[in-house]
Amino acid sequence: MKYIYYKSDNGNFGDDLNEWLWPKFFGANDENSEKCFLGIGSVLYNDFPLIKELPPDKRKIVFGTGIRPTYKAFKFDKSWDIRFLRGPLSSRIFNNGFEYIADAAYCLRHLDNFKEFAGIKKKHEVSVIPYFKSVDYVDWESLCKDLNYNYISPYGEKGIEHTLKEIASSKLIITEAMHGAIIADLFRVPWNRFVLSTPFTEGQMVSEFKWMDWLFSVDIGNINTSQIKFYRKSVVNRIVNKATFNMVNVEFLLKNRVAEDVYNYLSSVTEYYLSGERIMKQIDEKLYDKIHQLKKELAVVDYQR
Repeated sequence: MKYIYYKSDNGNFGDDLNEWLWPKFFGANDENSEKCFLGIGSVLYNDFPLIKELPPDKRKIVFGTGIRPTYKAFKFDKSWDIRFLRGPLSSRIFNNGFEYIADAAYCLRHLDNFKEFAGIKKKHEVSVIPYFKSVDYVDWESLCKDLNYNYISPYGEKGIEHTLKEIASSKLIITEAMHGAIIADLFRVPWNRFVLSTPFTEGQMVSEFKWMDWLFSVDIGNINTSQIKFYRKSVVNRIVNKATFNMVNVEFLLKNRVAEDVYNYLSSVTEYYLSGERIMKQIDEKLYDKIHQLKKELAVVDYQR
């Protein structure tokens, strides 16, 4: 199959899981295959370039992918093979006509060596994972060092396995990256969410939709999330506001103030979250069936090398 997913120029471990994970179940990526596979990510939207470029008659297998809300309705035709969607919000977009389970990253729990990851010795009290588009706005390594926290880069420069081990070896995770929370959850590491650049770099509607889609899928409906102020007004705003008769407001990205606010927030986190064992068992059972059904159809053998 050809694996379809978003690729950041700098890397993003959540999206890059696709390239690492799916060949272990379903075989190597085949750019010329007539079957396309969409797994981890919020890529079900009309303007996603990799979907727009696909021949309309190619079979497109959806395996836990999420909807990205836009102003244009997304529709499936007969070329789409929907195994399951990420969460109830994605399912509701299609009038609950398709099953949802949870984010496809939970398939990690079905790797032959999953217990080696999950059982790794804890070496970090707290680890911090920003959203990959927030990296440039704060000196995360220095900030985490000052707090005696471990910094996990969302770029995944050292490889997927390194990132997974860093999360699994943490006692607690504080994350802006959704897959930081998801990977923590599947490793049973309590997590906390904060918001920094995502309302601006990803979009408020998109960010909140995908988080709620996932959270509702694992039966978590009410958490406290801190939104750290990203842009703020300064003295210049008063001058511009007065000069334009209150028609223009000016907001600035003041990195020193942002870093100070991030430090204060990270140092004061007390609430952490984790999905329940009952819901985790249900997800495990459903994903097991989905994985092995597709493997059977593809006649994949000896898939985890």
